[in-house]
Amino acid sequence: MIDISVIIVNYRGWKHLERCLNAFEYFTTETFSFEVIVVDNCSDDGRFEEFQSRYSRFLFYENFGNNGFSNGCNFGATKALGEYLLFLNSDIITSESAVRALLTASRLNPEIFVLSCKQINNSGREEQINRLFPDFFTLFGLTRFLFRKLFQKQLTVGNGIVFTDWVSGSVILISKSNFDRIGGWDDRFWLYYEDVDFCKRVTDLGGKVGVDTNVSMIHNHGGSTRINLETASLTKTEVVISLHVYVSIHFAALSAFFLHSLLILGFLVSRTLPAFLGIPLFFVKRLSLYRKIYFKVIYYYLNTFKNNSWISPRSVKFEQKW
Repeated sequence: MIDISVIIVNYRGWKHLERCLNAFEYFTTETFSFEVIVVDNCSDDGRFEEFQSRYSRFLFYENFGNNGFSNGCNFGATKALGEYLLFLNSDIITSESAVRALLTASRLNPEIFVLSCKQINNSGREEQINRLFPDFFTLFGLTRFLFRKLFQKQLTVGNGIVFTDWVSGSVILISKSNFDRIGGWDDRFWLYYEDVDFCKRVTDLGGKVGVDTNVSMIHNHGGSTRINLETASLTKTEVVISLHVYVSIHFAALSAFFLHSLLILGFLVSRTLPAFLGIPLFFVKRLSLYRKIYFKVIYYYLNTFKNNSWISPRSVKFEQKW
């Protein structure tokens, strides 16, 4: 059996994918065996065959549509032969020593179902490690900040592993057996919050989520989500949608109703003025983005009540009712 199957989902993020795959070209199989699986979510821009030919050492599969991150990860997992699955964003640059260290730490700590590492962003700063599950106190940025400062403590175990509620889906190592136990990624999420949901189901099963602070990878944000204004408005709209999906899945009916109401009210209060300013001031890029996001979300809300479903229309599970 192969030690690690690396699964990378791509959608028109070829520039970042190139850097990501170039790093794996230098890997050997002296200390662990691996395969790299690239799932392209139907980029349909003529680049797939080029990369497939150029990186013939790796496995390339085309999805039947732009079905989102979760669906792409699940598709890749069905092709994987590894004992462990390493899910990476296409805008991650890693090293053989980093992957080897994560594999070793995971094997030494079987109670940790999901293991990630420190990520260094475009500005050279370490990304947030202490992430909290959304609830009544952590749903919004200000209350989440206060809650973290007042109550949350990081628990560190041997060798620098920090426990946290959830880790970004940009770097997730999990054994294939545990992946199957939790049922894989939930493709009711098209993009965003699928990693929060993934880790929540891990902890519900009694597993732990950890970050190995001795290991770091480079995360060049925006591999396929910041291509242009239209793409940026789409993905930022999905942040709002996916939080509603998460609430619908993980909260009882009355609590979910209250949280949905808070989210809708918070969105309307904070976004209405900037959105309408973006109509006459369309030449201001940020205001134009706010306008696009606002009307996409309003359209989503109207159709949510019509269709009786919080799921994104872009999800393969859109027809599923609550």
